[in-house]
Amino acid sequence: MAKKIRRMKVFFNNGKYYTRVRWGTRKKDQGEVIFPLNTHEELVAEHRRDVIQDTSLRLKIIQAYKDNGTDGVDKIKKEIDWTKKSVTLIAIDPTFTELIDRYEDYIKSQRLCDNTISMYLRTLHEFGNSLTNSNVKRIHQRNFTSFKNSMPKLSDHTINRKLRTLQTFFNWLFDENYIDNPVRIKKLPVIEPPINYYSNVEFKLILENVKDGFPFKQVKTIDGDKELFLKAYWLYRDTGIRLAEPFDNELKMDDDGYRLKIIGSTTKNSYLRYVHLTEQQGITIIQMNEWLDRQLKRRKNRYETIKVFSRVFARALKEARIKGDLHDLRRTFASRLWYLTGQEFALCHVLGHTDTSMTKKYTILDKVELSRAFPDITKLKNSNFIEDDKVLKGSKKGDVELYSNFGFMHV
Repeated sequence: MAKKIRRMKVFFNNGKYYTRVRWGTRKKDQGEVIFPLNTHEELVAEHRRDVIQDTSLRLKIIQAYKDNGTDGVDKIKKEIDWTKKSVTLIAIDPTFTELIDRYEDYIKSQRLCDNTISMYLRTLHEFGNSLTNSNVKRIHQRNFTSFKNSMPKLSDHTINRKLRTLQTFFNWLFDENYIDNPVRIKKLPVIEPPINYYSNVEFKLILENVKDGFPFKQVKTIDGDKELFLKAYWLYRDTGIRLAEPFDNELKMDDDGYRLKIIGSTTKNSYLRYVHLTEQQGITIIQMNEWLDRQLKRRKNRYETIKVFSRVFARALKEARIKGDLHDLRRTFASRLWYLTGQEFALCHVLGHTDTSMTKKYTILDKVELSRAFPDITKLKNSNFIEDDKVLKGSKKGDVELYSNFGFMHV
């Protein structure tokens, strides 16, 4: 005669049914959890009780309680969808927060810098906090719309940056089979701002204000840093490298001179590239890293210390009454290179862009305005690169490809 299975009991309280999930014995590991069945109908409650008892769900509830107490049980409560037809096959999907943790491991493996990872995770947690449920399969377009509407004080460009982060995350969810269908997140319609570059006259004025501002007490610089910061801004303008690239990449030197080896990543550079440097530019990078090492003896945040270069520059811009930021030195480099060569693919490569879609915005710049902004480039174009004192590092007449890896020389 088969042994009769002892059913867990259901009981009614405050308009809903519950069941007791028990385990262990009086002598060892005894425990109990009151679990809601989310119904006021007895027959439905008994069926749901049977689902818990006859499937792996009971063990999951017990384990969740052992691992995380009532918080672990509450997480399972939120994840159960009793409306499914095949409730006996209930699978507990990972929560949105758990998926963010898995995504963090993925993007770290893709060699993203710490600052970029932090920015991505901050946006994902902001979106997660705006959700009423934590199951990604139940996220709809209205959730994205509500998220957009929750940021009325942010610019359209900032909101779209956050939406791009979400789009990349949901593309990953689909690729990893966490969601059944691809998600398309609609971004806000915006007009791309014009390229902001600094003319030779403006750049000279900015540097004068850098000199006049030292020492910059708000970022704890000293007067002895002045010449280094001036050389650093020439470096950014004449090579197009990003703020952290002199610090995060390997500087190489041999008989042919200096070059910065920039490792590829999924966000900034999709491939390995080299930026060939003059001797002075190479020495400047060495001095910038020595300055960083000294600063980190009393500072804890490495990237925030690197940002001192951008904050000093921002202060000088304010004093000069010129709009922009440090990254516009990279745009200045790109504008000058486009004006000099007219080679879209060369510009794409030197900037580390994946394709020319990001580079095309430079091809519509007004060449008359460029000639006024950069008379030295105009003279260089007219000289056909044959003046010895104006030859560019890596350039060679008739060889367009070599435009992709040089730094402008200045006198």
